[in-house]
Amino acid sequence: MNGISGEELMDCWEAAGCSHDAAVLARLWASVPPGMRLPALSADTVPDRYRGGFAGDGTSYPAADVSALPWPMRQEVTWCIFRVIELGGRVQMPGTVMLARRLTEITAGHRAGSPRSLMDLPARAWLQEIPLAVHRRRGRLPAPSSVTQMRQVLLRFLWLLDLAYDTRPWWQRESWHPVEDRRIPVREHEPLGRQAIHFHRITAGWLRRAAQWHGKVALETGVLRWSTLGQRVFTLTVLDAFLAGRGIREPRLDADPARVRQLMQDFLGHVRASQASRGPTRGQRVSAAHAKTVLVHVEQFYLFMHDHKDAAAAACGEPGWRELGAGHAGFYRTRELPRPGRRDPGLDVIDDTAMARIMAGIGQLGEKAAGGGLDDPQAMRIMMLQARLGRRISEILLLDTDPLLPLAAGGREPGGMAARLRYQQTKIDGAPDTILVDAEVVAIIQAQQDWAAAWLSGHAAPGARARYLFLGLLFNRNADRPYVSATLHRALTELARRLDIRDGAGRLVDFQRTHRFRHTRATSLLNAGVPVHVVQRYLGHLSPTMTMHYAQTLAETQEAEFLRYRKLTADARELQISPGDLYDMLQLDHRTDRILPNGWCLLPPRQFCDRGNACLTCDKFATDATFLPELQQQKDKTLHLIGQRQEAFRARTGTPMGEDNVWLQGRRREAASLEAIITAVQHPGTSTGDGQAAGTEPGAEGATQHAVRGAGVEARTDQAAARAQRPAVNGGNS
Repeated sequence: MNGISGEELMDCWEAAGCSHDAAVLARLWASVPPGMRLPALSADTVPDRYRGGFAGDGTSYPAADVSALPWPMRQEVTWCIFRVIELGGRVQMPGTVMLARRLTEITAGHRAGSPRSLMDLPARAWLQEIPLAVHRRRGRLPAPSSVTQMRQVLLRFLWLLDLAYDTRPWWQRESWHPVEDRRIPVREHEPLGRQAIHFHRITAGWLRRAAQWHGKVALETGVLRWSTLGQRVFTLTVLDAFLAGRGIREPRLDADPARVRQLMQDFLGHVRASQASRGPTRGQRVSAAHAKTVLVHVEQFYLFMHDHKDAAAAACGEPGWRELGAGHAGFYRTRELPRPGRRDPGLDVIDDTAMARIMAGIGQLGEKAAGGGLDDPQAMRIMMLQARLGRRISEILLLDTDPLLPLAAGGREPGGMAARLRYQQTKIDGAPDTILVDAEVVAIIQAQQDWAAAWLSGHAAPGARARYLFLGLLFNRNADRPYVSATLHRALTELARRLDIRDGAGRLVDFQRTHRFRHTRATSLLNAGVPVHVVQRYLGHLSPTMTMHYAQTLAETQEAEFLRYRKLTADARELQISPGDLYDMLQLDHRTDRILPNGWCLLPPRQFCDRGNACLTCDKFATDATFLPELQQQKDKTLHLIGQRQEAFRARTGTPMGEDNVWLQGRRREAASLEAIITAVQHPGTSTGDGQAAGTEPGAEGATQHAVRGAGVEARTDQAAARAQRPAVNGGNS
């Protein structure tokens, strides 16, 4: 039942206290087509359009006979069968037939006080009565497998009836399921929209009601997405257990505001020391990332309740929310929250060798089981698109049945882009939702369209039209459910086990984490020289900051780019350090105080800079042609500043600023140095102030391969230049 056990479901129903309601049942019965209002229901008795909604175990089963049930119960069972089919599921006939018989035996004779509705007894009472009915008739209990089948059908029917009979506003229910309750406001294409959110695990009533109201407001206003709300509800169960252990039973958390922060500091320690309850790290201490997620969600929840405390008190019926103070608007200070360790970028990018092996082995996903494959052609095509396009996996799973848009007439060239692919932008509102694709991608999509059409003809309800390109295979007679990500993960886990692919460092490639293909695609585009703004649009980002998260440029590409440009001295002479040594020096000394907007600082790591921002007059400053726009801009600003200050000096004193003015002399030197640097970069071979050319080595390829060091340093003798170079070389090796 979608992430919740049968026992928990029954607890939810008992807490809700729903009962039979004749008016509600009349509406339910009116929704059942006349052709389904039969005394016996099976694939042979219902209209053609519902016939495929009955499933057996490969054998022929009789109809589910509801004729002898009390009238309200007969209506309920009939409506439940119809509702399961209407939602795209299939009625499991073995369990349904047996359940109908047991219910008939239990209610035989319609004795006074006997149940007339499935809601007249709690679920646990029904599960006790059903085996006893068999024992009274046969003298022995039914087989465990039969009990399991009847239990599954009964709980499914009670789930539907509990929802139908619950007249409370949707947000006050203990379980929210968008598929079965259309009142819940989720996006049209919600990746996790078929997963329920359960609030019953929050045991404190005041906290559970607040979580429900908060979820309602957050979904209606778009503050939270469905998946994020699920995370927040989970974190509140962690808070609930902590508060229960402390005996805290009110929203204020403590009557003394001064003790609230200490309590939440204790909660921080509690979360950090907790252990994972499931997954491969079960029994181990939770990660810093997990702990931070819990703490941030709890803090954000209380901030929301603080900002809406009057409305919360009225909606939740809990006056205590009005008493929240400033201490509830933020529990933690800067740097108090756990800081997740930085993940090795190499683990997020699949190298070329490993990628080639993955692509060679992907075909196993689509091969028939008889041939040793996994018999899942949809998974194969999903991964082919994922590897080629680097889309989020939800964007591929939610593709429309016809996602290709034609290019403008004459826009297609052999080997070029063939169409534009439209995808569901499920993460960032307002971000791009189309990309250009080539003929191979078009062929993959067309092959999937052909496969989906064949599947629909044999498995979908008559007249059903596919909503998505990749289709879920279970409970999808209406063809409105996309391929399930959990199914893909299981297939990739098995494929990874079979292929045992390792990268160049010998590490196992975890390509079940499909987001690695997105990292890899983004990195390959950036390394190929595609402009950041184009990659940004391709990835569907709103800002280049988001795109640069993926810019894990390979080391050899970064070094090759650095070595493309020759480095020159302060006065536009060639730097007497090999480019390779300079690259190593800068990489070994990756300090933020050495990062300049217009070049590099070559000051040895152990030496202190006493020049402030006077880099342009320092012989430890180096630059090259890649900084030409910044250098030109700096020159223009310097000349503009000189003009402004001269006018201000004249206005204040009535005389022009003399050339012997200390400030003016410094700015003149900076402007002259910038002019020399720019000239040397733009016009290789131009003579510099000391009579030396701004050197052009044999084979140089023009101005773009020149760079300059130490702007603002006056012409020096060769001996002075050599002295200036020695500290930089020594410092680079320290």
